[in-house]
Amino acid sequence: MNAHPRELVTAAWREQQLLPALNIDSWDMAQGVLAAAEALTAPILVQVTAETLDIWGWGPFTRALRELIAAVPVPVGLVLDHAKSRELVARALDAGFLGVMFDGSALPLAANIAETAQVVAAAAPYRAWVEGEVGHVARDGEPPEWESLTTVEEAITFVTETGVDALAVAVGSKHGHYRSAADIRLDRVREISAAVARPLVLHGGSGVPTALMGALKASGIVKMNIGTELRRAWWEGLHAGEAGKPREALQAARVRVTARAETLIARMRAQEPGLDAAGTGEA
Repeated sequence: MNAHPRELVTAAWREQQLLPALNIDSWDMAQGVLAAAEALTAPILVQVTAETLDIWGWGPFTRALRELIAAVPVPVGLVLDHAKSRELVARALDAGFLGVMFDGSALPLAANIAETAQVVAAAAPYRAWVEGEVGHVARDGEPPEWESLTTVEEAITFVTETGVDALAVAVGSKHGHYRSAADIRLDRVREISAAVARPLVLHGGSGVPTALMGALKASGIVKMNIGTELRRAWWEGLHAGEAGKPREALQAARVRVTARAETLIARMRAQEPGLDAAGTGEA
C-alpha cells in the first residue's frame, strides 16, 4: 500500500528502528524489493533517481510504481533520491512523489542551505517529506579531499535554517561500497542526534555488517540507504539466466534481488547493537 514517507520515517524514529530505503533502477528490481517487504511484512521506502526516471519516463514509471506498491499489503513510501536541482524536485512533486531527497552537498554550506530551504518551501503545498544532506558522503572516483564529515555545528545550522524533515549525515560511509567499522564515526552520529531533533539518514549502507547496523541504530540513524548490494544481486541473476530468453534472465535477476532484500531487511530489524557502547566501531 502507498504510504507517506513522513509517516514511515517518523514511526521508525519513534520506535528506534532502522527503516530500509532501497534503491531500484527498473521495474523488475521494484518487484523484487516489494516481494521481500511483503514476505517479511516490513515497511520500506522504495527510492528512485532522476536518472532512472529519465530512462523510463517520469510520468509512466511513477504511476507504474505507485500501482505496484498499492498491490502490496505492507506500507511502502516512494522517494526521489539525490535530486541535484530544484527543477528535478518540482518535477517529482508534480509526478506524485511525496518524498524527495535534495542533495546540495557539493555546494558551499550557505548555498546548500539556501537551495534546500527553497526545496522545503516548494514541497510544503504538496505535504511532501524532504531529506537534505550536509557534509559530503564520498563516492568512488571522487578526489579524497571532496569528502567532508558532517560537524555538529553544521547540522544544527542546516536543520534550523532549512526546516528539513530528515538529515543525511556524512560520518565515514561511502557510496558504492562498505569501508570498515573503524571508518564509521558513531560518536559523531550520537553527537548530531543529540543536537538536532530530526531523524538521521546514512547513505552508502551497502555492505554494512549486522552488528554495525545495530550500533548505528542505537546512535541515532533511522533511515539507511542501500542500492549497490541490490544492483550486484540483479547482475548476478541476469548473468545466471543469460542462456535463456531475456524474460527468463530478468526473472532470475528479480529473484536474486528479492533474496538479497530479504536478507538486508531482516538484518536491519535485528535488535542487538553488537558494538561497544562507546561507539568506537570495535567489537
